[in-house]
This record gives sequence, structure tokens and C-alpha cells, in this order.
Amino acid sequence: MIKNDELLTMLARHVTAARFRRIVEVSSLRTRYLTMVAEDLYYSQNASALLRSCDCFGIQDVHIIENRNRLPTINRHVALGTSRWLTIRRYRDRADNTRTALSALKRRGYRIVATVPDTDACSIHDFSLDAGPAALVFGNERDGISPEVRELADEFLTIPMCGFAESLNISVSAAIILSTLGDRLRRGQISWQLPEEDLAELRLKWVRRSAKRGTEIEEEYFRRFHRSIDLVESDVTEKDIPVGDQE
Repeated sequence: MIKNDELLTMLARHVTAARFRRIVEVSSLRTRYLTMVAEDLYYSQNASALLRSCDCFGIQDVHIIENRNRLPTINRHVALGTSRWLTIRRYRDRADNTRTALSALKRRGYRIVATVPDTDACSIHDFSLDAGPAALVFGNERDGISPEVRELADEFLTIPMCGFAESLNISVSAAIILSTLGDRLRRGQISWQLPEEDLAELRLKWVRRSAKRGTEIEEEYFRRFHRSIDLVESDVTEKDIPVGDQE
């Protein structure tokens, strides 16, 4: 059985050294301690900017709930390809997608934290990160979070404001909250990094997407690996089997 670290080592030879260093650097800063949940987004610009913010601030998982609205087409000029580096889970096949998504997150140990403009909600500056992993829920651009989210939420979070406007665009709110909480998280003592197994899996996925002809190279590697096993089992040895493009 080929292990992920063996595949990673093999495929890393097919990306530039600079790209591989960047993959290692960025993945080491990813977290699942905080995760993003977006419910019924409507505008492509907002959905695209939200994904870009998740990537920029190191949030790996994005949960998209689609009750009334399907996930809008991602605007490549806004998202800048960041959806390729995120783990996106979509909830759209049930009548109760919101309840399904939030219940699943609760079972995984997440607090459901609904973002709201309410002045009596907890400020992002006072929010307790030590209380456990948090799923940050952002609602629809027009209506905000749904009644189902309010019912299932464990806590409510807000951005303090001092102007005439009482709310921000969802993508702006997400950027502020992710930046503030992400910075606090990384400055604290909480173990927020991905487990080694998840980290290796993520790096392998990113290298696959970065390597030219990555899928073909991996398939060839598997073919030659199984061929080697067959040769060994028949008392024949084969050395230095080339994989992929050779210089």
C-alpha cells in the first residue's frame, strides 16, 4: 500500500521547488479550529470574496448551505482561484439543509456561532476562543441568518460599530471576523494547527493540483508500483523504475 507521504515525495519532483515551499508554508498555517458556514448566499461577488477571505486568513473548510439559493458562479476575478485550495462542503439535497449542516458540525465538536448585527451579541474582541472550535455562520445578504440558525446557535457574535450604518456587507464582515479571530488564535496557546495526517493529505492534494500532468504521473506510478510487487512476488527484481517525465 502506497502511503500519502510517499506519493507526496514522488509528486513533489514534478513541481518547482518554490511552489512546493509555498505549499508547505501555506498548509502549515491552515486551521480547522475555526470553520466557515454560509447560508443561502445570492450574489456571486459576495460568495467569491468570502472564499478569498477564507483562503487569505487560513480557514480550510467552508460549508455552503443551499436552501433557497444555489451557490452562485464563482467570479474568478474576485476569488483569484482560491476555491482550488479550500475544502468546500455543500448542503443542498435535503429539505432541512441548515439543520443537517449545523447538526453535523455539532457532532464534530463545533460550537455554532451565528454572526449578527445585534448590539447585545458578543463582540469579536471578547469572544472566547478557549471554549472550543467554532463554526462561524453567515446568513443571506438580505435577511441575515435564518430562524433555524437562531434556534440551533450556541452563541451570537457581532462586530462593534459606531456609525449610522448598522451592518456591513457579508464579505466585509467575514473578512473582519476571520482576520480578528484568526490573529487572536495564532497568538494564543490553543493548538489550532491541522493534525499531521490531515496536513499530509492536504499537501498531497495541493501538489496534485499544481503538478503538470499530475493525475497521469500518479497513475503511472501506481502501475509501476504494482508491477514491482508482482515482480518481487515472482522472485524478479526491477531497479530504478522511472516515473513521469525524465530529464
